[in-house]
Amino acid sequence: MIAAFFSSVALVVYLIVRRLLSGLGIRSLVDNYGLDSHKLKNLKPAELKALNKQIQQLRKQNNAFGLEDLLRKFRP
Repeated sequence: MIAAFFSSVALVVYLIVRRLLSGLGIRSLVDNYGLDSHKLKNLKPAELKALNKQIQQLRKQNNAFGLEDLLRKFRP
């Protein structure tokens, strides 16, 4: 009984932390690149992670046109 209670509390804490971290990722994209937060909220966490990875790769390559093309659909 106690184990079930603690496991459910741990699950709730995990989901809250995951939601907060996702929100921080969205917030950083909004602040750094001027993207629309409503469009980013529709993305799944895996898609958001892939978007961040693509942005980092394009910045590492100094590909401004590729970066602009990637981010254009998420701008307001």
